Amino acid sequence: MRKHVHLVSGLALLVWLLLLPTAPASGLGVTYTYTVNSTADPGVGTCNATECTLREAITQANGDGDVTNIAFNIPAGGGYNPSTGVWTIQLTSALPALTENGTGIMGSTQTGNQGDTNPYGPEIVVNGASSYDCFNLSSANNTIEGLAINECLSAIMILGSGAHHNNISGNYIGLDAQGTAAPGNMKVGIDIDSASDNIIGGGTANARNIVSSNGWQGVWIHGDGADRNDISGNYIGTDSSGRVDVGNVESGVQIGGGAQDNQIGPDNIIAYNEGGGVFISGSTTISNTITQNSIHSNVGKGIHLSGDGANGNLAAPYDAVAICLGGSALSGSDLQWEAFSDFNGEGRFFESTGGTASGSFSFFPANDLFRYPSVTLTVTDGSGNTSEFSEPVPSGCLFRYLPLSMKGY
Repeated sequence: MRKHVHLVSGLALLVWLLLLPTAPASGLGVTYTYTVNSTADPGVGTCNATECTLREAITQANGDGDVTNIAFNIPAGGGYNPSTGVWTIQLTSALPALTENGTGIMGSTQTGNQGDTNPYGPEIVVNGASSYDCFNLSSANNTIEGLAINECLSAIMILGSGAHHNNISGNYIGLDAQGTAAPGNMKVGIDIDSASDNIIGGGTANARNIVSSNGWQGVWIHGDGADRNDISGNYIGTDSSGRVDVGNVESGVQIGGGAQDNQIGPDNIIAYNEGGGVFISGSTTISNTITQNSIHSNVGKGIHLSGDGANGNLAAPYDAVAICLGGSALSGSDLQWEAFSDFNGEGRFFESTGGTASGSFSFFPANDLFRYPSVTLTVTDGSGNTSEFSEPVPSGCLFRYLPLSMKGY
């Protein structure tokens, strides 16, 4: 259960509504707040205390010239399902792009204003009616958090060099608001196209996105300039528990088209995806680091380099025998290795990490025990290129079969 709760006192909320701006006032250095109070779409065209739809709030935010928060305070009524405690905004066309820097679409404010009506996830669903793209960010320093976004063409698109330092956190992308059923999105969950320095997820449970049941990739990073994006702490291909298969039809994460210096990890679970876990392609798609994730149960490889120069064609470790007691030959020097245990050839549980300048290493698992019976390795070179997983080898150590001794991945 993940909630960001922004509490606003009754007096503050009254002042907030009374002062709700209705005209642009560029350059004043203030933070505007527009409060969505209706599930209608498109609305009458003006965001005010009588009626403010999500579309109207975005349109007004794009024209106010200042930092803007879009909050939610939708009363029970149209668009509300009392059995689930969820309000659904069903789009009649694609939402306008966020074109002004510094807009925060804060779905979790509905919890603070109307109570925790859905203890399993977000209270607000944005539904694309299987016909429309939902959110499009072409500007910088924006936030989208605390929403369930489903049945869109693509759920969130971050497009172009102007779209940088955006933050996507705490959303159910492709799932329903309970985090279990999977209406999906037709194409991509999160599409980062030629955009840099964006953060998807984060280091807390509240920041975690669930990106699952999408018709193409869960997360797609591609194009020149799609650099230094950070994907961490997310569940990609699972339900909200991180355990149930609702995989994306293609890769969980795909990187290509010259994207560089992106980091996948730590702490993502990337599982059950039909096109594999992480797929990297293209001769100029280099220096992409995959680190300290749980990658397992995908169809195909957990990490797949396409062989055309992607990530410098960095070779996986080899001759990985006697892992528990000995070492492994590596395919270069000045490498950082990571060891994982699994039932097969992916990396379900991150075990240990270290560096080597000589091309070999040795390590011992905590308490002389691996979590799972096979061990795989990856290496990352000094330029940030990560290899595929090595071939699995038996751990060589005792393995506990009691469920109570195993972490729930």
